[in-house]
Amino acid sequence: MVKLFTSIVILILTFSSLLILEDRKTFDFSTLIQIDPIPHTKELIHEKKYVEAQEYLSFFMEQPYVKNNPQSSKILNDIKRIRNSYDYKKDKVIEGVLEGKSDDNIGKTSALISDFLVIGDIRDLSIQGMHYFNNEKVDNFMVALSSLGLIATASTIYSGGTTAPIKTSVSVLKYGKKIKKIPLWFESKLIDSVKVVKKTKSLTAIEKMLEPIKNLYNRVGLDQSLYMLKMSKNSKELLHLAKFGSRFGKNSRTLLKITNNKALTYASAMPKVKPKTFITASTYGEDGLKALKKVGENRFLKRVSFNSHIFKSIYKGNFNPLLNYLLKNIPNWLLFSTVFLGLFYFMRKFFSLVKRII
Repeated sequence: MVKLFTSIVILILTFSSLLILEDRKTFDFSTLIQIDPIPHTKELIHEKKYVEAQEYLSFFMEQPYVKNNPQSSKILNDIKRIRNSYDYKKDKVIEGVLEGKSDDNIGKTSALISDFLVIGDIRDLSIQGMHYFNNEKVDNFMVALSSLGLIATASTIYSGGTTAPIKTSVSVLKYGKKIKKIPLWFESKLIDSVKVVKKTKSLTAIEKMLEPIKNLYNRVGLDQSLYMLKMSKNSKELLHLAKFGSRFGKNSRTLLKITNNKALTYASAMPKVKPKTFITASTYGEDGLKALKKVGENRFLKRVSFNSHIFKSIYKGNFNPLLNYLLKNIPNWLLFSTVFLGLFYFMRKFFSLVKRII
């Protein structure tokens, strides 16, 4: 009886090991390791990049392995406390007004407001005019933007506000120019378009070009819009990035950063995958997205979302989480060893039986 039980156990172990190895031929989930966001967050805090630090850590906070870590919550609360302090906000507002740029949202807002007003366009045209009369280099892009800003302001008043989005896009682009986030292809195209606007006295030529900028800004905010604009190499890529931004919202920039921009390609290849699932896969880096693409959304979630429920599920008689745990955590060398020893055991039994028959 004991020998029979031993044989059955060895058979089950051998067969299970073969099944797991077969499953791993599609993708070996045991190789996936989730990104620990705390070290990089601390680096950003040390560099006083509080906005970027909060954005980065918040991206991961939806994941249980980060959310349930007390250190993550403490760091996030510390960042929020610094950014909400009176002195910090005051300094950033002044920085935005005086320098026309800032690394924090409140400073960016004050910078954009000053640029949105017609006085900002007049100021920038005056600055470039001084450069011209002093035989200094003139920034043609800033001249084009400021001219467009004045035309848009006049058109907004005349049209009752229908061209206000163009004015917003101009302010975003001015800010982007100041922090060197505008690609050369876009500068050249906008300068040519503004020439057409001046000649025809119509904003039609520029509206289509600025639409992706407006959509990105409305969907993901200033920083992420300019980050994706900087990435683009032509109009087609900009539209592609705008679509990506619409899909993933405030998570877009971090999603691109942690996957070395590969998320853009994978997102196009998996248009029907839910954003939440895509983001979960990205916490494993590019390998996570590769696994998601290979095995599909449902199978991927089954393989990676069992840890917090495994013991509760087993207690209720559901052994699927246990299988998922084994699939993810048992090393290949142990599986191969189990198969080898199992085959050896049954071959020995077989030859022993043949010997008895003979």
